[in-house]
Amino acid sequence: MSLSAARRTAIAATGLDRARPAKVTARNLKTVFSTMGLAQIDSVSRVVRAHYLPFYSRLGPYPRETLDRLLYSTPRMGVEYWAHAAAFVPPETVRHFDQKRTEWWRNDYGQRHPETGEAFRKLQASVLDALEAGPRTARGVADVVDHEIPERHRGHWGWNPSQVKMALEALFAGGIVSATGRNDHFERIYALPRDVSDVLPQTPLAYGPSEAPELSLIDPVASRRRGISGAENNVLELTRTAARALGIARPDCLADYFRQQRAPTDEAVRALVDSGELIETDVEGTRALKWHAARTPRRVEARTLLAPFDPLVFYRRRIEWLFDFHYRIEIYTPAPKRVYGYYVLPFLLGERLVARVDLHRDAAANTLRAHRVTWEPGEEHWEELTDELCEMARWLGLGAVDVEGTHLPLS
Repeated sequence: MSLSAARRTAIAATGLDRARPAKVTARNLKTVFSTMGLAQIDSVSRVVRAHYLPFYSRLGPYPRETLDRLLYSTPRMGVEYWAHAAAFVPPETVRHFDQKRTEWWRNDYGQRHPETGEAFRKLQASVLDALEAGPRTARGVADVVDHEIPERHRGHWGWNPSQVKMALEALFAGGIVSATGRNDHFERIYALPRDVSDVLPQTPLAYGPSEAPELSLIDPVASRRRGISGAENNVLELTRTAARALGIARPDCLADYFRQQRAPTDEAVRALVDSGELIETDVEGTRALKWHAARTPRRVEARTLLAPFDPLVFYRRRIEWLFDFHYRIEIYTPAPKRVYGYYVLPFLLGERLVARVDLHRDAAANTLRAHRVTWEPGEEHWEELTDELCEMARWLGLGAVDVEGTHLPLS
């Protein structure tokens, strides 16, 4: 298979080769979500919250309130979990992360702190008591839960979650609490699983497997051992979903889709090759795996800006291989070291990633600003890019586009 054919296969598998519908319905949104298998979440809203963009890239302008309803109203199309970083995934997908949920305590959220660990564990119990009254944000829980644990600077790019937030995040990772959605400030609203009927039943709070519930506190080394709970992620099903969503992939691409280890992913790959669901192929000297039902269109007419967290591009090694396109979002790069801008979106045109666009929704000026556009060698398609920016600006409710200082009012 040529690289060109592999690119077209990848674009088709993720749903970017299809014509945008004249009117987007809930069914269209469900189809896109099913095709991708996940929608990554990120709090940065330089343009719009990240999970909205992949649906726009595939469908064009759509009512965001419809997507909100599908994600936040029962029966929910997607629920939050740490599936690929933070992501919305179908409720049944959360069930494939048994080991991850069961062994949440491998990470020390505060429960093993030599001085405040005991107080933190009591705080977790208090947090669960607070949620008995109903769903709350971390701030809402903090309003009704008292503790005297000193807050700590965690050095994560200025994000320093409170002790209450860390207690909630530990419980969320373990499936001990779930989430009903997000509020207007994009804060996660935590709830007991009984209040989220389409997710999992509540699991007990424990710091080790059922036969040794205090194991990680007694023997911290145990928290680094593999497979001590007896639970396993359903890596076969996760790999199957990833293979279908990617169309063409290397084994490392399949492992990254749901952030699984290579060894169990390789085992799942062997099973899917044996079953005929994955077909081994050569892409100009690179061993690859093609989903048996993946289409390879003779031509694709894609034209869209892609979120930094879009499934087509979130695994940077894959797009370097398939598209010869080196990409970084650069929001975490110190300003003097940025090459392309702050919030950089790849521009997909046809079967090529042809540009990097530093994009910003300037609400105060009612303008979508492309501060900087960096074209790949031999690629300059200003008309196509401007048309795409104007369509996105209208979807965002803005009145103008500014491309590197050129102001374009929208009629």
